[in-house]
Amino acid sequence: MKMRITSARATRVAIAAAAVALLGACGSDSTGPHNANVTGTYALSTVDGASLPFTVPNTGDNTVIVQSAAIMLNDDSTYSAVASGTENGEPTSIITDEGNYSVSGSQVTFTSTVIQGGHYTGNVSGTTLTVTIIGAFVGSTNSSFSLVFTKGT
Repeated sequence: MKMRITSARATRVAIAAAAVALLGACGSDSTGPHNANVTGTYALSTVDGASLPFTVPNTGDNTVIVQSAAIMLNDDSTYSAVASGTENGEPTSIITDEGNYSVSGSQVTFTSTVIQGGHYTGNVSGTTLTVTIIGAFVGSTNSSFSLVFTKGT
């Protein structure tokens, strides 16, 4: 399957991927050397401390608004992530991503099989995963974005 990514779509993909990373690392009470149990579904809570919907800044001529994002971490160390919102006022699927993840202590590393070079790392604290992604990865001139995900009950 051939994939075409516009600047706005790249921004959405990056945010979704980061959301996946954040969500994937949530759900563990591990504070020691044991690997966190991260299997489950996680929802994006905030981007740079702001609640959703979140308008991605500095994306050129496009206005991209993230309304929701979720990531599913499976027992077989695979994940899938989706994000939805609007681009220039039109409803759109901002990202659909999938790949593999690994856990080392409280760190979760995601490797996308959809986004070339898509590697994301997050840190888990309780049911919260925080991931920082570079702005350029999402088509923004901002230096970075901090994404926080929360594991569902």
